[in-house]
Amino acid sequence: MSKTNTGHETVKMKLSATCPSHSRADIIVGDHEIITDEPEARGGSNLGAAPVQTFMASLIGCTNVITNKCAHDLGIEISSMQIEMEAEIDRRGMMLTEAVEVPFPSITLNIEVKTNATDPEWDQVIEYLHKFCPIAVALRASGTNIIENWNLIRD
Repeated sequence: MSKTNTGHETVKMKLSATCPSHSRADIIVGDHEIITDEPEARGGSNLGAAPVQTFMASLIGCTNVITNKCAHDLGIEISSMQIEMEAEIDRRGMMLTEAVEVPFPSITLNIEVKTNATDPEWDQVIEYLHKFCPIAVALRASGTNIIENWNLIRD
């Protein structure tokens, strides 16, 4: 993949949060603030996405970034990408009913990409995505089945 050496292989990521209520966290990540909260129906103030929603959103963001990086390194153009997700969540752990080994048994990503890639070229992009998206790698290692339905629209 990329031959660019960006320095140390491992780095530390530091985040901090102020938690003004039992459901809300105001999280500082670099120069950004993320608010996680629960909906009013679960006792929150609904000022941000729930932590689980934020976690799932990170998979979408990572899929976008790593797919584009891999395509770029392979000389493939992506002119647009749309991602829709449906996640199966075993709520027993969140509801404190019982411990759950795999909280997200299945995640389906429907991904529409406008690209100039041939099918074999795109297969290589997907192969690299599966190796390099850290969120997906962690989820798969935990036992989550990630299903990707790719719809390629040729430029």
